[in-house]
Amino acid sequence: MTDLKQIQNKVLYEKIKVISNALRFHILELTQARELSITQLATALHLSYTKTADYVKMLEDLELISKSKRGKEVKVRSKVMIKSDVLIFGHASS
Repeated sequence: MTDLKQIQNKVLYEKIKVISNALRFHILELTQARELSITQLATALHLSYTKTADYVKMLEDLELISKSKRGKEVKVRSKVMIKSDVLIFGHASS
């Protein structure tokens, strides 16, 4: 097994590690084309609000999503473009 010290691109490694979880990856998929609130994501994923917010925070910490506040609601949007066999990090769709 490779020691983390030997990995040259630790940031990319951490991003891949976080999105290897199916639910976190699905958050990126759901928010590619439109902004969704954490409540909407929780409903779509059949998760609690708290667990969904935790996942969103992990993605936000690695700059994989952006968040904006509208009144009391927090909206989430993916910064990753997902194609059939390619991920493009830092993508900001309009």
